Amino acid sequence: MGVREVFEVIYSPVKAFKRIIEKPDFKGVLLILALVILSMVVVEYVAASKFFLETRTPDDENWTESTTFWASNGNLSLDNVSYEVGNCSVKSFVSGDTSIWMKIADIEFIDCSEDTGYKELFFWINWVHENGSFPNSGATLRLFSGGESDFFERSLTDSISSSGKWGNATLKIGADQGWDSTNSPDWKNVTGLEFRLVWPAPANLTMNIDGLYFRKYVSALETGAFGGAIIPILISAAVSFSMNWILWAGILLMIAKVFREEVGPWTVFFVIIGYVFIVTAVHTMVGAVSLSTLPALNLPLADGTYVSFGETLNPYMAYHVWLYLPLVGEVWIAVLCAIVLRLLRGITWGRAANISTVAFIIRFVLRFFFGV
Repeated sequence: MGVREVFEVIYSPVKAFKRIIEKPDFKGVLLILALVILSMVVVEYVAASKFFLETRTPDDENWTESTTFWASNGNLSLDNVSYEVGNCSVKSFVSGDTSIWMKIADIEFIDCSEDTGYKELFFWINWVHENGSFPNSGATLRLFSGGESDFFERSLTDSISSSGKWGNATLKIGADQGWDSTNSPDWKNVTGLEFRLVWPAPANLTMNIDGLYFRKYVSALETGAFGGAIIPILISAAVSFSMNWILWAGILLMIAKVFREEVGPWTVFFVIIGYVFIVTAVHTMVGAVSLSTLPALNLPLADGTYVSFGETLNPYMAYHVWLYLPLVGEVWIAVLCAIVLRLLRGITWGRAANISTVAFIIRFVLRFFFGV
C-alpha cells in the first residue's frame, strides 16, 4: 500500500477506499499512527508556547501568615478576623502618630529584570484611620535593592480603598513601569519592600497586608518542562490512537450486527477502519496552526491550584473554537466510516449512514461521560 492512498482518503475517500478494500495493508495504518504522533507533538509544542503558568514568590501565603518577616513602627500581630486569603493577614497598629509603615527587609534577592524576572507585585491592603481620613500626605510603596538607601518607589493612592475596606492591587514592576528610583537600585536585586501611609496630624492608625507575592507567567518551553514531557506525549498519543481505533471498529461491528449487515472478516475490517484516522492527524495539525495564531493565554493560580482551563478561556472565544476541532474530526471519521460500510458490502448509503451515525453517538457518549 502506497503513501498515495493514505492521503487520498482525505480528498478522494471513495476512490481511496476502493483500492484499500481490494488490498488492505497494515503498513498504511502504521504510517498514519506515525503522523498522528507527530501531529500530537507539534500541537503540544505550540500549546507549551501559548499557555503561560503563573509562578509566584513566595509560592504560598507565607509572608502574610507570620509576623516573622515584618518590621513596623507599630505593634505587629496576625489578624484572623480581617483577611482576604489564607487564614489571616499581617496587622500593625500605631497610637497617636502621623504615619504607619510595614516592611519586609533582607529577603532573598528577587529578580524583577525585564527579560527573566517577575513582572508584577500582587497584594491586598486595608487601613483604618480613627476618623476615616484618607492619607493625603502620602501613600507609597518602596522596593529595596540591597540596602534600604537604594530603592524604587511609587504612589499607592490609586491602589488603596477607603478606611476599613480592603483594596487589591496588581502593580507592574520593572524598568519603564512608572517607578521612581533613589540612589542606585537594581531590578535584578530586589531584597525587600515597604508600605507607608502618612497623614498631616497624629491619630490611631491600623494597616493590614494580605496575599502578598511577586509573580510572572512562564511557558513550559522556558522551564524545560516540555522537553521532559516528550516521552509521555508520545505514549499518550499512541494509546489514544489505539483506543480510538479499537472503539470505533468494535462499535461499528456491533451496530452492523444489530442492523443485520455483514462487514466481512473482522481483522480485515479492523485494518481498513484504521485508515480513517488520517483525519486525526489532519485536524490535529489544523489545530496546531490555528493555535499558533492565537494570543498567549495566562493561567493564574487560585487557592494554590491553576484556575480551570474552561474558566480561563471565557474571554477568549477563539480558543473555544479551537477546542471544538476534535469534534469536527469525529464527525469526519463517522462520514468516512459510512463510506467504508457502503463499499465493503454494497449496502445502501442510507443504512451505511445509519450504522455510522449510531456508532458516532455511542462513541461520543463514551468520550463525554467516561473519558475513553
